Amino acid sequence: MMQRHDAPDGDVGSLSSEDMDDLLAAGEDGGPGVPRGRLVVLEGIDGTGKSHVSRRVVEHLEAREVSAIVTSEPTDGAVGRLIKKVTEVGVDPYTELFLFMADRADHVQWIAARMREGNWIVCDRYAMSSAAYQGTYLEEEWETKGRDPVAWIMEMHRPWWIEPDLTVLIVDDIDRCLDRVDKRGPATKFERRDYLERVQANYLRIAETSDGVIVLDDPDLDDLTEGVLGRVEALLGKGL
Repeated sequence: MMQRHDAPDGDVGSLSSEDMDDLLAAGEDGGPGVPRGRLVVLEGIDGTGKSHVSRRVVEHLEAREVSAIVTSEPTDGAVGRLIKKVTEVGVDPYTELFLFMADRADHVQWIAARMREGNWIVCDRYAMSSAAYQGTYLEEEWETKGRDPVAWIMEMHRPWWIEPDLTVLIVDDIDRCLDRVDKRGPATKFERRDYLERVQANYLRIAETSDGVIVLDDPDLDDLTEGVLGRVEALLGKGL
């Protein structure tokens, strides 16, 4: 059965040396007869169909008798719940960025443990989201200094994250995405056309300079899903 997890309840602590050892060990098998699971990430602006595709990927994996769990960010953990509150009232861009990263640090620990148990994790949003979304907020300030906040945010993740085995960036027409978002209810501060145009451009810029990122832009959701499943099948076929 497909499972859903959005990080455990409770406070997020700092990463101890033992925690970091566990994260680094996530690249190893979970013991005799237990091959390490894989991390598949779906990225893209709001309204691209990531959540739908994530669920379909898990269903596909389970049909292949592969244990799979779908998860998303921000999580429903302590920091994730705080993020959802503060984004409604507004917060300093740096505070927002580091809240997302704190939530992700907690999530990474959970993902590492599940992967060592042999589970494939399908994650709706990950590090690229912070770089694209929060990086866009910081661009105007940083451009005057000749610095790139998007690249900076990605680099901050590399010492402690789990690098995905497959990242699929879903690209779509902004207006079509906003139409889908409108059907879900009131828009958030992230769901503005001018802002999402810049976010999607930053997503594509990250993809151009990152290994292992597949960009798909099929407007038909069924065809898009099949495209993602094809990449997942290729990953399965490698015997990873």
